[in-house]
Amino acid sequence: MYGRSQTAMHGAVRSTRCLSRALADCTAGLVICAIVSGCSAAVDRVAIEDAQTAARVKTALVNDPELGASAIEVRVERRNVQLVGRVRTQTEADRAAAVARSVPGVLGVELALQVGVEAPADLPDARALSRAAPADNLPEIEGDPDLLAVGVSVGVSYPRSPALKSRVAISPVIKLGSGEGLGVAVGFDWFQAEVQLAASGPAAMTRIHVKPIMVGLSYTLDSDRVSLSPSIVAGYAFNSLSVTDRGAVATLPVEVDNSLAWRIGASAWFDVSRRFALNVSGGYLMTRLRLTVLEDSSLVKQNQRGDTAIAHVGLAYRLF
Repeated sequence: MYGRSQTAMHGAVRSTRCLSRALADCTAGLVICAIVSGCSAAVDRVAIEDAQTAARVKTALVNDPELGASAIEVRVERRNVQLVGRVRTQTEADRAAAVARSVPGVLGVELALQVGVEAPADLPDARALSRAAPADNLPEIEGDPDLLAVGVSVGVSYPRSPALKSRVAISPVIKLGSGEGLGVAVGFDWFQAEVQLAASGPAAMTRIHVKPIMVGLSYTLDSDRVSLSPSIVAGYAFNSLSVTDRGAVATLPVEVDNSLAWRIGASAWFDVSRRFALNVSGGYLMTRLRLTVLEDSSLVKQNQRGDTAIAHVGLAYRLF
C-alpha cells in the first residue's frame, strides 16, 4: 500500500514538472515573439489593458446592488467601454453607464442596451457600431450655422440737422457669433440725405451719402429663435456727394470730407430658418460732416451736424 502511494506521488511530481516545463517553453516563445515583433507587443499591451478594464467594469456592474442581476455584456476597445445586453428600465441603463464611467481607466461609455425587451440573439458588433457612430452623429456635429451671417438691409434716416432731409438707403448687415453674453459687433448704418443749404439765391438739390464702417462691443440676450443685442460701435465714415438738380445755382456743395462716426443702438434677430435670419435694428449715429460749398464763385467750408436716427430691416444668410 505504501509502495503504491509512493509511486503515485512520484507520478504527480513528474506531471507537475512536465507542466512547468511546458509553461516555461510557452513563456519563452511569447517572449521571443514579443522581441521579434514590437508592433505585436504594442497591440498585445492594448488588448491586455482593455481586458483588464473590461474585468473591472464587469466586476463593478455585478457588485452593484441595482444591476447585479442584469444581463449586461462589457466590451472594451482602447479604453472605450460599450455596454450591450438588456435591462428592465431606462434608470438601470443610466445606472450602468454611471457605474462604468466610475471605473478607473475608462475614457468613454457607449450604451447599446435594450430597455424592457428581450435581448437579441446576436448582439451587435462593437467595431461595426463604432464605425457607424460618426455617420449617426453627423447632424449633431454639424449643428446650426451661427458663426457668421451676412446680408442686406433697407433703412430710413432721420437727420437732426434742418439742412439734411430723410432718405431711404440700402446697407450691408453682418452678425458675428451667437449665444448670450459679451461679443463683437459690426455696424454699417449707411444712410443718405438731401442737402438743402440756406442761401439768398437758388440752390442745387444735392444728396449726401454717409457710409460708416464701425466695430465695437455688444451684449446678446438669447431665447430660442430670437436674440436681442444692444451695442456700441465706432469707426470711420466714407462720405460722398451727388447732385440731383441741374441749372444755375447760387450755392452748390461740391465736396464732403470723410469723418469719424460712432453709434449706440440695438439689433434683434429672428430665425426664419436654419440658414436665414431677419434683422431689425435701430440706433443713433453721431458724426460731423465738413462740406466744401461753392457760394458766389467762392469755395467755403461749412460744418454740418450729421447726427442721425436710423432704423433698418434686413435679411441675412448664415454662411457657417
